[in-house]
Amino acid sequence: MSQLKMMINEFRTFMAVVLLTLATSVFGQASGFNFTLEFGHHLVEQDPPESFGNASALGLAYQQDLSTRFGLGLDVFWGFETKETKSVEAIYSAKYFFSDNSYTAPYIGSFIGVQKLKTSFTEYVPSTSGAYATSRNVEAKRLQVPIGLRAGLRGGLDGYFGELFVQAGYAIGNGNYYRAEGKQVKSSPLFFGLGFSFLGFGWDH
Repeated sequence: MSQLKMMINEFRTFMAVVLLTLATSVFGQASGFNFTLEFGHHLVEQDPPESFGNASALGLAYQQDLSTRFGLGLDVFWGFETKETKSVEAIYSAKYFFSDNSYTAPYIGSFIGVQKLKTSFTEYVPSTSGAYATSRNVEAKRLQVPIGLRAGLRGGLDGYFGELFVQAGYAIGNGNYYRAEGKQVKSSPLFFGLGFSFLGFGWDH
């Protein structure tokens, strides 16, 4: 029952973001789509701690310029840290450009999103007789809300464009994730990524 409620809440959140993005396109001056590669912080806390890990993600983004100085973006990322730990993220960002965004311009802004973590692993349970250990497949999931700041450099949306960005913030809802080998594993409270957007194509309205 709790799984169904989680799926319903995720769907509602996704639809709200999509409808908001479509609504803003009516008043925008330019729109575009692009692919993104992102490298970032660990999805789960490490022992010993490490500041930067091998978590990476491939994303698809929709970008919308409301004026020559203000823009919005919706990024959907499919990420992984290991073959066992994966993530799906939907990040909605607002951007203020320091110069005319019809051309290449730097920006700063904020973001809020939804992040779903999923880890699958095999757990070994010692036999009570001490002869053999039994194993079972375990799947852990966690839903978090990352919020923070984003800065970058983006080309004009009309035609082909690219983007470089960095985003950092706090994952609301982080905490105990799962237990493995008698240890409690926690999801990371830090949400951080360096990204490069490529194969972008947009058009003026």
